[in-house]
Amino acid sequence: MQNSNDSEKSRGVVVFAFNTGTVDYVRIADLTSRLIDRHLQLPVTLITDTDATPGFAYDQVIKIDTSGSTYRNTNNQVLQWRNFDRYLAYELSPYHETVLIDTDYLVLDNSLLKLFDTPFDYRLMHHSVTPAGPMAEEMGAVGLPFVWATVVVFRKTERSRLFFNLVGRIQRNYDYYSLLYHVREGNYRNDYAFAMANNIVNGYTLNESQGIPWPMLTIEKKIERIMLTDNFVQVYHKEKAIVVPYQNIHVMDKEYLQSRDFEQIVEAVCEPT
Repeated sequence: MQNSNDSEKSRGVVVFAFNTGTVDYVRIADLTSRLIDRHLQLPVTLITDTDATPGFAYDQVIKIDTSGSTYRNTNNQVLQWRNFDRYLAYELSPYHETVLIDTDYLVLDNSLLKLFDTPFDYRLMHHSVTPAGPMAEEMGAVGLPFVWATVVVFRKTERSRLFFNLVGRIQRNYDYYSLLYHVREGNYRNDYAFAMANNIVNGYTLNESQGIPWPMLTIEKKIERIMLTDNFVQVYHKEKAIVVPYQNIHVMDKEYLQSRDFEQIVEAVCEPT
């Protein structure tokens, strides 16, 4: 149940970032947090490990020990993915109202703020689309609806606490739950754990009214450069441009997010007016 005094409580953003041997997630978080600060004007807390040296002026930096898994990319390379312990966001967030955002989500407008004017305990991103069309919406053979943990908005209520505790239980017993839900992939994914917990909390259904009421735009392809105009986002791939209306975007190309081109995009967007 929602707290009637939500508007009087603290509000902020939480970002998890743990470097691997190939990706400097903390550096990416530094850049994307500048976009968060620019468009949401909310304090940002970074959750990272003891070796991190962040450069952005975070509201708080919370350092924890965490672990992860490995995966094979499209080139059949085995890479590290330190993706565990996202369920700790409820416990570690210093805010009563929290936007939990992945480092690869580019906040280019203030649309997420509109969610705070709606009733919820937590909201997940139920749907994701690419410029070519909708992404997969089932994560296993039994057709469990897929959700994305890329953006999660929650309040510190009892129902949210139950949800995040359940995500933690699923992580600790993932072999059992992945078999129970007939998950196609063997590696742990926050998206899947959040989907399972949401399914259980909602009585084994997907309550669309509790989701974020718009789809997330995801760019899956390798990016060479991005250009922003007043009304459009132009994403270049092999000299071909994908042109979409100006909005927040989920960028899966981590190499691009570490590039000088992306750094220049952030500098241009965040330049004082």
